[in-house]
Amino acid sequence: MIKLIFGLGNPGEKFYKTYHNIGRRLLEETNKNWENLIYSSYSFYNEILLGKSLVFMNESGKSVKELLKKFNLKPNEVCIIHDDNDILFGFCKISFNKSSAGHRGVESVFKELNTQKIWRIRLGIQFKKRKKAEEFILKNLTKAHEEIFNKKIKKNFKNLLNLLKEKEIEKLSLPKDFFIN
Repeated sequence: MIKLIFGLGNPGEKFYKTYHNIGRRLLEETNKNWENLIYSSYSFYNEILLGKSLVFMNESGKSVKELLKKFNLKPNEVCIIHDDNDILFGFCKISFNKSSAGHRGVESVFKELNTQKIWRIRLGIQFKKRKKAEEFILKNLTKAHEEIFNKKIKKNFKNLLNLLKEKEIEKLSLPKDFFIN
């Protein structure tokens, strides 16, 4: 059972609306009340622990590890939500025990927890006309993507959190276009 949803991203207003921060931003906009620790912040939504990092993306593992220790959780009870440059914007994939595909925030979590056997919600950020990650991940969402984020993705993320309270993540059967339908 998933007990912690952790949003990868960088702290600070400069990064808030960037593609790289989409996982963290979803959590921040789901709940406004956060408690700070040394490396991480946490809050609750519908009895599910939400977490985000107080350090930069490439050190996210410290934050996840701190929350696991504080709340006595196992790695398979955590689900990291993060951007994925290989998936079209607005779509998502849920995966378990998959490689990081070069995502340094994910790699940091794997290293700190000494396992890649964790759940992940990979949020697509790619454009229809493919772009290289370095061309856009640290830029703010386009006006069209911002509209999809605000009207569809945020609402469906709350629906997902409600589903996770009722069912185990491996038993969810989500449509491929869950975040944009």
